[in-house]
Amino acid sequence: MAEPVLRVENLCCGFHTEDGYIRVVDGVSFECEAGKTLGLVGESGCGKTVSALAVMGLLPQPAGVVEEGRILFRGEDLAATSHDTMRVVRGQQIGMIFQEPMTALNPVHRVGKQLFEALRLYESGLDKDDLTARAVELLEQVGIPDPVRRLREYPHQLSGGMRQRVMIAMALAGQPEILIADEPTTALDVTVQAQILDLLRELQQERGMTMIFITHDLGVVAEFCDEVLVMYAGRIAERAPVGRLFNAPHHPYTRGLIESLPRMDTPSRTPLNTIEGVVPKLTEMPAGCRFSNRCGYADERCGREVPALESCTERSAVREPRDANGGGDTEAVEPRAARHEVACHHWQRLAA
Repeated sequence: MAEPVLRVENLCCGFHTEDGYIRVVDGVSFECEAGKTLGLVGESGCGKTVSALAVMGLLPQPAGVVEEGRILFRGEDLAATSHDTMRVVRGQQIGMIFQEPMTALNPVHRVGKQLFEALRLYESGLDKDDLTARAVELLEQVGIPDPVRRLREYPHQLSGGMRQRVMIAMALAGQPEILIADEPTTALDVTVQAQILDLLRELQQERGMTMIFITHDLGVVAEFCDEVLVMYAGRIAERAPVGRLFNAPHHPYTRGLIESLPRMDTPSRTPLNTIEGVVPKLTEMPAGCRFSNRCGYADERCGREVPALESCTERSAVREPRDANGGGDTEAVEPRAARHEVACHHWQRLAA
């Protein structure tokens, strides 16, 4: 079995504020396999975007801190690497589509100038004609009509879908091995959303990219992702292959998210299911399970004891070598593609 392209181990990061240090991401671990898509889901404030920014080395400075953990990309720990090394990794090896293109794009510069700036970072020695040709090629790849004209326009002159496509083009300028898409369909209508998702899927297949897809939309996750990481209040609630997660969710939070989805087979005017309450404030986290104040299964133990992330995979384990060269003793491990983990004291009751 091939090594993951990206492995995040026990990531803990946060921000220094006027109220002291606040940990936003608390012990998050995940892996990304080559050519696959990992979905990060959860409500706003659960730490999805901060986890991605930590991988990119883009936590706001000096407030943002990676206090613990490793971010291993091709064996190199990005959390401990230099700023100059991260400038090479960022964009050329790991690219990112930011959440809101109208704020990510500079409103006072033309689209062409912003694309040229990205291309100069990744391809040295290009003159103006070469830059124009490469920028036009990128815009054509992401499906923007009349790309020569669009290069001369400002972001506000483009539609929301076109701005999102420009962001995708900029993220692809360095031909990255991993692409992080942070809510790439936010505020887009369903038709344009479908076009953007089809574009990303097509580009992934053409380039063999690994993707991390951050979203609130579980419908998109079901269609687009291979594996899903459900985050809640800075921690992992559940992790599973996409089909397994939707067919057999083992965490009350995951089940609540799925049951909140509108369904075509329900009678009209049926009220949507909701999860009562809100994500706890970062400064007021419960001592035990952070979902306990919203959970119908919670008991006294949940209020005082943090649930460990444990395996709930039903299929039998396989044998794998302990070392990378295939030698040494073997141990029983779960196949990575089928691994299902949950952090809940009562997951057996939900699985029954």
